[in-house]
Amino acid sequence: MEKPCRCCKKGYIPHPAVPNQSYCGRPECQKARKRQWQREKLAKDSAYRENQDAAQREWCSRNKDYWKSYRKRNPAYAERNRIGQRERNQMKRSKSRFAKMDELRGENLVIPGRYRLVPLGKQMIAKMDELIVEIGVVSRGCGIGVQGP
Repeated sequence: MEKPCRCCKKGYIPHPAVPNQSYCGRPECQKARKRQWQREKLAKDSAYRENQDAAQREWCSRNKDYWKSYRKRNPAYAERNRIGQRERNQMKRSKSRFAKMDELRGENLVIPGRYRLVPLGKQMIAKMDELIVEIGVVSRGCGIGVQGP
């Protein structure tokens, strides 16, 4: 009985020894099957994930100049990557990229709630030192000093 392949959607006849077969035998479909299996395995199996991380670290330590030589062999890739990184860095620095709907403009209002506190002036891509803070209004002044109760 013919079944549709999960990858290419073309019909195929499953192998009798593989009861739950859902991919046909085409090489591109088998690659898709293996990628899907690995994606699920990485998500569910911590031992497998740790083993993959260790193997990756070991490979990187044995092949330290891999990316340097790759960029040398593929100058078009390297240039495209440099341009893309410049654009990503520029977008990161640009305030217009982010929609800050609760940003205060002109008015001196403090809205009680939880906020992310991030140091200004650092040119970091990852926010490793961000804090979550809760702000509550103790007293609302008239804009100059603090008004007492």
